[in-house]
Amino acid sequence: MIKKLIRCIKCNQVISPLESHAASDGSFLPGVEWSAEGFENQEEFFRSHRGHPIEYLRVDPDTYVSDKPPYEPQKVSYFEASNGQQRFLVRRAKEGLDRPAFYQLIPGKLQVSNVSLKIQEEALRREMVALNGSFSLSEEKIKKFIRALQEEVESISPEKFAAEAETIQEGETSLLAYGKLKEAHWENVLGRCQNDFQKDEMAQIKQFISENKQPHDALSLLIKRKVSILSPTSESAVNPFESLLS
Repeated sequence: MIKKLIRCIKCNQVISPLESHAASDGSFLPGVEWSAEGFENQEEFFRSHRGHPIEYLRVDPDTYVSDKPPYEPQKVSYFEASNGQQRFLVRRAKEGLDRPAFYQLIPGKLQVSNVSLKIQEEALRREMVALNGSFSLSEEKIKKFIRALQEEVESISPEKFAAEAETIQEGETSLLAYGKLKEAHWENVLGRCQNDFQKDEMAQIKQFISENKQPHDALSLLIKRKVSILSPTSESAVNPFESLLS
């Protein structure tokens, strides 16, 4: 990902600074911002804005969002950048691997919110059943454990999950993440199981939790997110990826 942008202060337009030596043979490096077309666009930018005041904007990589994974070359993404005094919302669009990226400043502010928390029920059931000989719980007991976990997760507000999670790990896109519950929640789950499980069964459940609760393990939670752009002039918000999905 790029680290900075050049902004024309008068026209409020931006472009990514490109390395001049890469244009000599028109070469293109996969995953890098420059191409022959990109250098032509940069030259046109400086011709069009000759004499205008310009400044550098530093990109904040922690604000980057997209509905597609990083390795996907053709996508739209959003992030914030700053000149040290003011923050800007930037839209980045790239039409293909061998095409340059285009940047546009748009009004508004990014907001990323959790909309749901889900257990990985099918993966969890498969994992517990697959242990078979080393895991003597019956199908009915497995269902009761999954129900106890589901009840605990339903008691947690998605919007406040950051405070309830021990760790959160990003997923393939900005719209998905994986969360590891704090120990207090696992104690609640075990408390729900207490009356239905024998002592040796509880020991197995505790061991299973200990070995399968890390992000991306079967006991981690799926966090589904929504990206919105808040209007600077009203309380309205739009989903920047909604039109791309239709």
